[in-house]
Amino acid sequence: MFRHILLAVSVVALAAPSFADRPLAGGARFQQRPGELEFSGRLIVRPLPSLDAPRAAVARQRLDGMVIAEFPEVGELVIQLPTDVAAAPGSAENGWAARLLATGDYQYVHPDWICYPTATPNDPDYPSQWHHPVIQSPQAWDLETGSNAVICAFTDTGVDLTHPDLTANRVPGYNAYTDTAEVDGGDVSDIHGHGTHVSGCAAAIGNNGTGVAGVGWDLKNMMIRVAIDSSGGAYLTDILEGARWAIEHGAAVVSSSYSGVENDSIGTTGTYIKSIGGLYCYAAGNSLTDLSWFDYPDVIVVGASSYGDAAAWFSSYGHAVDVFAPGVDILSSCVGGGYCYASGTSMATPVTNGVIGMIWSANSNLSAQAVENILFASCDDLGDAGNDEFWGWGRVNVYKAVQAAIAAGDIVGDMNCDGAVDGFDVDPFVLAMINPVEYANQYPACDITHGDVNGDGSINGFDVDGFVDLLDGP
Repeated sequence: MFRHILLAVSVVALAAPSFADRPLAGGARFQQRPGELEFSGRLIVRPLPSLDAPRAAVARQRLDGMVIAEFPEVGELVIQLPTDVAAAPGSAENGWAARLLATGDYQYVHPDWICYPTATPNDPDYPSQWHHPVIQSPQAWDLETGSNAVICAFTDTGVDLTHPDLTANRVPGYNAYTDTAEVDGGDVSDIHGHGTHVSGCAAAIGNNGTGVAGVGWDLKNMMIRVAIDSSGGAYLTDILEGARWAIEHGAAVVSSSYSGVENDSIGTTGTYIKSIGGLYCYAAGNSLTDLSWFDYPDVIVVGASSYGDAAAWFSSYGHAVDVFAPGVDILSSCVGGGYCYASGTSMATPVTNGVIGMIWSANSNLSAQAVENILFASCDDLGDAGNDEFWGWGRVNVYKAVQAAIAAGDIVGDMNCDGAVDGFDVDPFVLAMINPVEYANQYPACDITHGDVNGDGSINGFDVDGFVDLLDGP
């Protein structure tokens, strides 16, 4: 009876996100931006999950003969459109998308864009790694240097397999373009240079007397190569499938430093990744665009800041952007074993990836949502108080984030030690009261005294009201 009362107060509501389409001038819903987003002759299609079986079958049948890939974990299909060499670029994508959406059977239909890295090479004469003091990395390293048990993954152009600041902490990855794991022969070597730089921003080995330091000295790095060729371009579906593969194969966090953030399928993949315990970061882009027509609940969109905590001149911004991180003149690892500077939201995004890795290193029991909450709450607020319409939560601060992660291990009522007091703490709270030995067996990293809500030195029925108040929140 007592357990049922507790369960009654721990209802968790889940809501599917809704994304509004950005209006475009000239009538075409989709317009390519050469060198940033380009048409591929393919569409990503997601039938409405709420369709009954007969209607779902009809929605699927409409695509017969065109489906070239299917991803059941996110309910998406990729279709190859008929080729008309005389047609204007994008006419097939816009026409087919309009016809499919008009049926009312699809949540979204958008191009499987060829996306490009969001970085710009820069002058190598600027002071080395100015960004670490800004995000207080040295203070964070006094508390935590990153755990070898935490894997940070990157969907990118590959990695220098012998780079002295990356190799020792590298774990096998995946080639999403060829659908081949590295252990099965998949090639993850860098065919462009972008991916090696990105990897070092987050996870270049520190305190080794060589080169540079990433945000986390001892974090593991995993490369998911998505690039089609030396241009660095990649199908959006490969970027997203690669991100999901990374989390499914042990990564805690994965980031994509590519264009295309405004496409709905990115939000779907973010929700899937969080549902299996990981986090997904995506670059806001370098087009100085106001991204205020959408927002993803489960993707951390990252803008770039510059010297003096100014917004980088190129960085996109707006409601969809959650955090900023340094992204100008960032010194990191480069192909050939050397080091170089680059600028872009491409750099800011793996810096944020590294901060997330450091949070999980400081407290491995945290849930994905708790880690995200800490990332946001620990930012240095640069705009209006809280989550504002330009800066989001502000610029990341790894020292404050690590401090908060360590403190999250000492929260009264947090019985599963995930950094939050919520419905997931109900069962362990009950278990701690009725069988403390079994609680210790099932939750060996947790502190049973967190159940002593009233502070009388024991966990018993007198703690119930206080625990329920914690569940209800302030």
